[in-house]
Amino acid sequence: MATIFLTGSQGQVGTEIEFELLKKGHKVVSANHSTLDITNKDFVLSAIEESQADLIINAASFTNVEKSEEEIAQAYNVNAIGARNLSIAAHANDIPLIHISTDYVFDDDKNYPHNEDDAVNSECIYGKSKIEGETYVQNSLCKYIILRSSWIFGRFGSNFVKAMLTMAQEQTEIAVVCDQLGNPTPAQSLADCIAKIADRLLDDKDFNEWGIYHYCGFDAVTWDQFARVIFDHAIKMNAIPHEVSVVPISSQEFKSKAKRPFDSRLSCEKIKEVFAIEPPLWEAYLPAVIESYQRERQGLSPIDNYDHKFSTIAPIFHDQEALEKLWSEQQNSNEVEQVAQTDEAQ
Repeated sequence: MATIFLTGSQGQVGTEIEFELLKKGHKVVSANHSTLDITNKDFVLSAIEESQADLIINAASFTNVEKSEEEIAQAYNVNAIGARNLSIAAHANDIPLIHISTDYVFDDDKNYPHNEDDAVNSECIYGKSKIEGETYVQNSLCKYIILRSSWIFGRFGSNFVKAMLTMAQEQTEIAVVCDQLGNPTPAQSLADCIAKIADRLLDDKDFNEWGIYHYCGFDAVTWDQFARVIFDHAIKMNAIPHEVSVVPISSQEFKSKAKRPFDSRLSCEKIKEVFAIEPPLWEAYLPAVIESYQRERQGLSPIDNYDHKFSTIAPIFHDQEALEKLWSEQQNSNEVEQVAQTDEAQ
């Protein structure tokens, strides 16, 4: 059994990671925005040292793409400075770091999926802050795995699937962006992937394939195609009261503060070769997410036997007012991707 320090433990990915690690028998030292300010290097160093962790997983992120355009300092503090501090702590304690990143580090319109060696460039603050976070990790001298993923949806927190289901309760027609192509990724499968990587890093003392990897769902779709598949499943599961017509609109028609990539598909060949991890069929995970949405609408927990039985670190950030201000936009820590609008909003 290893001790694993996990940040972002209350997010949709962090919660799933916690479950996977606990199932494997690991001790999980969980940190969230109420117990650790990852933007403060001294607090991070103290927390990691006190935990006596064997490995760090950073699932903390300022993921609100639109808000990042307004809260620039906050986005960089969490996504870049936070990553820097955790990588410094990993190096200081000679333990590996698994850092979760994003497909939004790319903005070029390729005709094939991006691989890990492609040049990064982003025209939105969220993507730029994640690039800077990656750079800090790469330059920290720590042993690291940067894991880029995309279009994440899951049973916990807020995400595109749940947003579509909520809109469909009242609307029969929903306009969704049709010219952005990417790979939906189930948070549950991403967590399983990360847990497998963690086990490999802990068990294989001769591991030396450090670097950047991609992991995402198969196959690629546009947002409007994604929405149609969601509604097809939802109507069969009686999760929505009626059929929904998806109206395709262009990114230009859907006005946004942040410029998102038109093609952010990711190639998963490297992770298959090094870790023998296959990309998941994302559609297979939709029923479980829809079921969790139905449970939440009934006032239940997202899944059965939902119980946080894990080790947590003691609060070490004592300026509570500053902490609450820093994380005021991160209550759920997951962005509902703003690529759809109801007919009322048009």
